Amino acid sequence: MKLDFYHWSCQCPLNFEMVNLLSEYAGKIDIAITDITERSDIAKEHKIFFPTLTVVNGVHRFFSPLKKSFLDELAKNNIPVEKPYIPIQGTDIIHYEIKPLTRENYFLASSCTGRENYLHYYKKQLFYDKYNQDIYGFINTDDPILYGGAEYLPSLTVPYDIPKDEKYAFITCVYMTDPRYDYKSAPLMELENYLRQNYERVYVISDESGSFPNGNMDFFLRNNYVDEGLISVEENYCRLHLMSKKL
Repeated sequence: MKLDFYHWSCQCPLNFEMVNLLSEYAGKIDIAITDITERSDIAKEHKIFFPTLTVVNGVHRFFSPLKKSFLDELAKNNIPVEKPYIPIQGTDIIHYEIKPLTRENYFLASSCTGRENYLHYYKKQLFYDKYNQDIYGFINTDDPILYGGAEYLPSLTVPYDIPKDEKYAFITCVYMTDPRYDYKSAPLMELENYLRQNYERVYVISDESGSFPNGNMDFFLRNNYVDEGLISVEENYCRLHLMSKKL
């Protein structure tokens, strides 16, 4: 069984954990790991628009964070089935304190993964340090509880096949989803206000129905984003659109 694992460094705090998990299966699965941070050519070739992409036997594509149960099935020469995660998303906007996301408080934002692991918090901090930004985004928080957040990078630093210009920003992630309330709009609006200082347009990739990566589309349409069109279709999993907003 052959597994190719592509990841955008530690853009998601879970990426480092997944790389470590793969090392436990080195003798059971033929594994190749590629960091696409500086490889936009690979991202374009393989149509990568998620923080990670897992390709099994060069054909089967998977997008969810890797788990031991998934890798155990591969080690038995079974091809797992991945179902999309499509949660109910509330629309009643709620905000607590909206704070800039910085290196000093990023540990709080990393709790979006639902896991407590200082090491992956630290790896995400190192990831952002490379971009020398004072602010990485904004979070919706009632300390010490994280309710939502929105993060960005300059489009020129993004490996995905998206429009790139010094005046374009790219939203890397918007989180978290709740079945009744919308905790994401408030930090997103604050991020847009901040980006207006240096950017003319902001881009994001959203699934039509699911919340990963970002989304769903209705969330961004409610926040006055424009649908730039379908950019990727993964059969029985997702339909990704590029969306944008003039700042």
